[in-house]
Amino acid sequence: MLNSSAAELFSSSETILVITVGNTLRHDDGVGPYIAEQILNPKSEILNNIKILNTNDKPESSIEEAVKTKPAKTIIIDAADFGGKVGEARIIDKEHIPQTTLSTHTFPLPIIAKMIEDDTASPVFFLGIQPARMDLGEGISPEVEKTAKEIIKLCTKCTC
Repeated sequence: MLNSSAAELFSSSETILVITVGNTLRHDDGVGPYIAEQILNPKSEILNNIKILNTNDKPESSIEEAVKTKPAKTIIIDAADFGGKVGEARIIDKEHIPQTTLSTHTFPLPIIAKMIEDDTASPVFFLGIQPARMDLGEGISPEVEKTAKEIIKLCTKCTC
């Protein structure tokens, strides 16, 4: 479930870079890649003014592409346990993102965000989705999938 401020992130007439992050072998941690796969398969990487970049569990691989894209803003989507209701999507302040690699990523997201901001002058927003499970296993929970589908509609401007 997206609140209005989270949904507003996806509205712009300028280029938006959406970086999805996660591990599909850890249940709801795979929500980022799920969103990217649903949008990109079999469509193009650029939909309207939104470019989707799926980095799986290697978000550092997004830096070069971000520099090439020169987006007006960048949104990093990932599962994040912020104590919310399962499936809730929330913009997370940078100071609340761990500076260490305690998650499934190999490189801390705040450092990646800083590099993107420095190299593109693009503000970076973190959109976290509250997971139900992040243990080993495939598939995302129904609540997280519902939120993912809301994000997919915003990215594709689909009214379906």
